[in-house]
Amino acid sequence: MVAALLSPLFALLLALPNTKATVELPSTGPGGWIKLDRPALVAAYQGPGGALLAITRAQVPNTAAWRSRTRDAYVAEIAKGALAKLPGAKELSRKLGDANGVPALDLEARTRNGATVVLRYLLFRTYALALAIEVGTGGDVAAARAIAKSFAPPKKADP
Repeated sequence: MVAALLSPLFALLLALPNTKATVELPSTGPGGWIKLDRPALVAAYQGPGGALLAITRAQVPNTAAWRSRTRDAYVAEIAKGALAKLPGAKELSRKLGDANGVPALDLEARTRNGATVVLRYLLFRTYALALAIEVGTGGDVAAARAIAKSFAPPKKADP
């Protein structure tokens, strides 16, 4: 069923302001993801089962994320800061990867109340985008992971 929900035929590709990054939501409207009016955020949606999605932007240099000798320590500090904003949360997983040429940190945590928070940070050279999806107990964490994975800049065209 998750595969059907994530099918490109039923997905909405959202272009985000002031960046080339996009995110793909399975569906919008009744029974799907509903846009929330949160002017301080780049984007905010409420999904099935009460899941919440927020995307923020910070104008910060991420030079350390682009250098192999400083990358691991830099990412560890980002993860530490994220967990500090979720008091009592336990880190479930952390992975540094690449999202179409941009360093991407994927982080998952479980809160005290049993919710799972799926995070993805895109570490552009001069700014960072952060996507967070909170999925309540019994919610579809696999769908949240798929949405987070879709959060990326577009693929570079072959020359």
